Amino acid sequence: MKKQFIFYIDMDGVLNLFESDKNARVNMWTPGYFRTIPVRPGISNLLVRINAIAYVVILSKVINRIGVTQEKSFWTNDNISPDAYSDIIYVPYDRSKADYLYPGYPCMLVDDKESNLIECKEKGCHGLFLSDIKTTDKFPVAENLDDIWNFFKNLIDQYDSIHD
Repeated sequence: MKKQFIFYIDMDGVLNLFESDKNARVNMWTPGYFRTIPVRPGISNLLVRINAIAYVVILSKVINRIGVTQEKSFWTNDNISPDAYSDIIYVPYDRSKADYLYPGYPCMLVDDKESNLIECKEKGCHGLFLSDIKTTDKFPVAENLDDIWNFFKNLIDQYDSIHD
Protein backbone atom coordinates (compact mmCIF):
# COMPACT_ATOMS: atom_id res chain seq x y z
CA MET A 1 0.00 0.00 0.00
CA LYS A 2 1.30 3.44 -0.94
CA LYS A 3 1.97 6.10 1.65
CA GLN A 4 -0.35 9.10 1.68
CA PHE A 5 2.54 11.31 0.53
CA ILE A 6 2.98 13.15 -2.76
CA PHE A 7 6.33 13.53 -4.46
CA TYR A 8 5.97 16.40 -6.95
CA ILE A 9 8.65 16.78 -9.60
CA ASP A 10 9.20 19.46 -12.22
CA MET A 11 9.74 18.48 -15.85
CA ASP A 12 11.87 21.14 -17.57
CA GLY A 13 15.34 21.21 -16.05
CA VAL A 14 14.62 18.35 -13.61
CA LEU A 15 13.18 15.36 -15.49
CA ASN A 16 14.83 16.62 -18.63
CA LEU A 17 17.96 18.60 -19.40
CA PHE A 18 16.21 21.78 -20.58
CA GLU A 19 19.08 23.89 -19.26
CA SER A 20 21.59 22.06 -21.47
CA ASP A 21 20.27 24.07 -24.44
CA LYS A 22 21.71 27.56 -24.07
CA ASN A 23 18.99 28.84 -26.44
CA ALA A 24 16.11 26.99 -24.74
CA ARG A 25 14.17 30.18 -23.91
CA VAL A 26 14.08 31.02 -27.63
CA ASN A 27 13.78 27.48 -29.00
CA MET A 28 10.84 26.59 -26.75
CA TRP A 29 8.61 28.71 -28.99
CA THR A 30 9.38 26.41 -31.94
CA PRO A 31 6.69 23.76 -32.48
CA GLY A 32 7.95 20.30 -31.48
CA TYR A 33 10.77 21.59 -29.28
CA PHE A 34 9.66 19.98 -26.02
CA ARG A 35 9.77 16.52 -27.64
CA THR A 36 13.50 16.91 -28.35
CA ILE A 37 14.90 17.72 -24.90
CA PRO A 38 17.21 14.99 -23.52
CA VAL A 39 16.04 13.05 -20.46
CA ARG A 40 18.04 13.25 -17.23
CA PRO A 41 19.88 9.90 -17.12
CA GLY A 42 18.50 7.53 -14.46
CA ILE A 43 15.52 9.69 -13.46
CA SER A 44 12.87 7.27 -14.70
CA ASN A 45 14.29 4.38 -12.66
CA LEU A 46 14.47 6.57 -9.55
CA LEU A 47 10.84 7.62 -9.97
CA VAL A 48 9.72 4.00 -10.38
CA ARG A 49 11.26 3.33 -6.92
CA ILE A 50 9.59 6.39 -5.39
CA ASN A 51 6.22 5.77 -7.04
CA ALA A 52 6.15 2.29 -5.51
CA ILE A 53 6.21 3.94 -2.07
CA ALA A 54 4.35 7.25 -2.55
CA TYR A 55 2.53 9.11 -5.29
CA VAL A 56 4.77 10.73 -7.91
CA VAL A 57 3.11 13.68 -9.64
CA ILE A 58 4.82 15.49 -12.49
CA LEU A 59 4.08 19.20 -12.05
CA SER A 60 5.04 21.12 -15.18
CA LYS A 61 4.40 24.67 -16.30
CA VAL A 62 3.36 25.18 -19.93
CA ILE A 63 3.99 28.26 -22.03
CA ASN A 64 1.15 29.80 -24.02
CA ARG A 65 1.84 28.04 -27.33
CA ILE A 66 -0.46 25.57 -29.06
CA GLY A 67 0.84 22.01 -28.82
CA VAL A 68 3.08 22.34 -25.75
CA THR A 69 0.98 20.06 -23.53
CA GLN A 70 0.86 17.42 -26.26
CA GLU A 71 4.64 17.68 -26.82
CA LYS A 72 5.30 17.24 -23.11
CA SER A 73 2.92 14.25 -22.99
CA PHE A 74 4.70 12.62 -25.95
CA TRP A 75 8.07 13.36 -24.32
CA THR A 76 6.92 11.74 -21.07
CA ASN A 77 5.63 8.65 -22.90
CA ASP A 78 8.94 8.33 -24.77
CA ASN A 79 11.26 8.89 -21.79
CA ILE A 80 9.57 8.10 -18.48
CA SER A 81 8.18 4.70 -17.51
CA PRO A 82 4.42 4.64 -16.90
CA ASP A 83 5.30 3.00 -13.56
CA ALA A 84 7.29 6.13 -12.59
CA TYR A 85 4.35 8.46 -11.93
CA SER A 86 0.75 8.51 -10.79
CA ASP A 87 -0.36 11.77 -12.38
CA ILE A 88 0.74 14.74 -14.50
CA ILE A 89 -0.47 18.27 -13.86
CA TYR A 90 0.16 20.97 -16.46
CA VAL A 91 0.18 24.43 -14.93
CA PRO A 92 -0.38 27.56 -17.04
CA TYR A 93 2.87 29.51 -17.09
CA ASP A 94 1.38 32.56 -15.39
CA ARG A 95 -0.02 30.52 -12.47
CA SER A 96 1.65 29.23 -9.31
CA LYS A 97 2.43 25.54 -8.99
CA ALA A 98 1.34 25.88 -5.37
CA ASP A 99 -2.24 26.41 -6.59
CA TYR A 100 -2.19 22.90 -8.08
CA LEU A 101 -1.00 20.93 -5.06
CA TYR A 102 -3.47 18.33 -3.80
CA PRO A 103 -4.75 19.76 -0.50
CA GLY A 104 -4.26 17.85 2.72
CA TYR A 105 -1.38 15.62 1.65
CA PRO A 106 2.16 15.82 3.02
CA CYS A 107 4.44 16.45 0.08
CA MET A 108 7.73 17.53 -1.41
CA LEU A 109 8.65 19.26 -4.66
CA VAL A 110 11.86 18.85 -6.66
CA ASP A 111 12.27 21.93 -8.85
CA ASP A 112 14.95 24.06 -10.50
CA LYS A 113 13.17 27.36 -9.83
CA GLU A 114 13.51 28.82 -6.37
CA SER A 115 10.29 30.84 -6.63
CA ASN A 116 8.26 27.64 -7.23
CA LEU A 117 9.80 26.11 -4.12
CA ILE A 118 9.06 29.22 -2.05
CA GLU A 119 5.40 29.29 -3.11
CA CYS A 120 4.97 25.57 -2.39
CA LYS A 121 6.73 25.88 0.97
CA GLU A 122 4.10 28.45 1.96
CA LYS A 123 1.53 25.65 1.49
CA GLY A 124 3.54 23.24 3.68
CA CYS A 125 5.37 21.40 0.91
CA HIS A 126 9.05 20.46 1.45
CA GLY A 127 11.37 21.75 -1.29
CA LEU A 128 14.46 20.25 -2.89
CA PHE A 129 16.42 22.25 -5.46
CA LEU A 130 17.94 20.52 -8.50
CA SER A 131 19.62 22.50 -11.26
CA ASP A 132 22.59 21.97 -13.54
CA ILE A 133 23.31 25.70 -13.82
CA LYS A 134 21.54 27.61 -11.00
CA THR A 135 22.15 27.68 -7.25
CA THR A 136 20.20 28.49 -4.10
CA ASP A 137 20.95 29.07 -0.45
CA LYS A 138 17.28 28.85 0.61
CA PHE A 139 16.67 25.12 0.03
CA PRO A 140 18.55 21.84 0.26
CA VAL A 141 20.30 21.12 -3.04
CA ALA A 142 20.33 17.78 -4.84
CA GLU A 143 23.57 17.30 -6.69
CA ASN A 144 22.63 13.86 -7.99
CA LEU A 145 19.81 11.30 -8.01
CA ASP A 146 21.01 9.73 -4.74
CA ASP A 147 20.45 13.09 -3.04
CA ILE A 148 16.84 13.07 -4.26
CA TRP A 149 16.29 9.53 -2.97
CA ASN A 150 17.88 10.30 0.40
CA PHE A 151 15.85 13.50 0.89
CA PHE A 152 12.63 11.66 0.00
CA LYS A 153 13.45 8.64 2.17
CA ASN A 154 14.28 10.88 5.15
CA LEU A 155 10.92 12.67 4.81
CA ILE A 156 9.06 9.37 4.52
CA ASP A 157 10.86 7.99 7.60
CA GLN A 158 9.95 11.14 9.57
CA TYR A 159 6.36 10.91 8.35
CA ASP A 160 6.20 7.22 9.39
CA SER A 161 7.55 7.96 12.88
CA ILE A 162 4.85 10.59 13.43
CA HIS A 163 1.98 8.51 12.02
CA ASP A 164 2.81 5.07 13.44
